[in-house]
Amino acid sequence: MSEIQNRRIFRVNRFAVPVEGREEFMALVHRTHEVIRAQPGFVDDLILEQASIAGLFNVITILQFEGEHALQPVIAAVAKSDEAAGIDRQALSRRLGVETNVGFYHRTVLQELEPA
Repeated sequence: MSEIQNRRIFRVNRFAVPVEGREEFMALVHRTHEVIRAQPGFVDDLILEQASIAGLFNVITILQFEGEHALQPVIAAVAKSDEAAGIDRQALSRRLGVETNVGFYHRTVLQELEPA
């Protein structure tokens, strides 16, 4: 594998969740993370929540994987688990009014700044 494929990768999910759907949404998040934690290539995860004004909760999940090679098997495992449980994530998100923003990130090293 190339150096790029071996670099750890982070998936960061940001969700805006209406108060009324919080309990059902968080149950899905916890269920999903249980599936992901059991997959090869999974390293670590973090689930953060912030109560917001205007009746929304902000939820951020951060998943760390050994590298890009781990992503497709993890995605397939979650899809298989969802299918077995009869879960349609897109329909659930629409029904609950959840807004989602997803991105993949790599760790970066900042160069020390030279004094001016």
